[in-house]
Amino acid sequence: MMDKSKIFIILSYIFVIYISLLALIFIFQRSLMYFPVKEKISKSFYKNTQLKIIDISTSDGLILKSLYKKSETNINKTILVFHGNAGHIGHRVNKFKPFIDKGYGLLLLEYRGYGENKGKPSKLGLYKDGEAAINYLINQKIKSKNIIVYGESLGTAIATKLSTNYSFNMTILEAPFTSVADVAQKRYWIFPAKYLVLDDFDNLGIIKKIKSPLLLLHGYKDYVINIAFGKKSI
Repeated sequence: MMDKSKIFIILSYIFVIYISLLALIFIFQRSLMYFPVKEKISKSFYKNTQLKIIDISTSDGLILKSLYKKSETNINKTILVFHGNAGHIGHRVNKFKPFIDKGYGLLLLEYRGYGENKGKPSKLGLYKDGEAAINYLINQKIKSKNIIVYGESLGTAIATKLSTNYSFNMTILEAPFTSVADVAQKRYWIFPAKYLVLDDFDNLGIIKKIKSPLLLLHGYKDYVINIAFGKKSI
């Protein structure tokens, strides 16, 4: 039988390892949350689409290189896209090309720290990026009632936040989640992860305040954001 001193030593090692892993998760959590692809958005990503690179200025002095195409007069609707936490806007062009071909306007906003944009992504930073995109469209004489906001995964947090402040034509949330804290706790269940989250986008706390018609989309085979989080958002 193992004596008490050896048991204590083993438990001490386990405790130290546990605390060390917990500290690493806390320190590097944004690296575990945001997966930007840092590269220039070349023409090959958006050829044959009428999209063009534009500059969007944020309130804290950043320039966001994004993709934009004005709507045709017979449609008069512009889709504003907030993509997920990985990749960049070039990877979303094909997904929205059918809407471009139908005459819809499209603004694929690129976040700070993604693509060729400077800065580092964070909750407050992404909210500022979203607000800057709205201001850009307003400066293009596009009214909020003619904007369709489309949020994908992480982007649903930005879309949700903005939709509590503006009356859009529609808000579409693809793979929404209740909060980052909930997702983190499910993924890192052995740790008290929900208490350590710095960028806790609390969608559930504000989704009822959305002023626009709301459409939620989610897949049963979504292994990143479980559909259970989407159902709880209803």
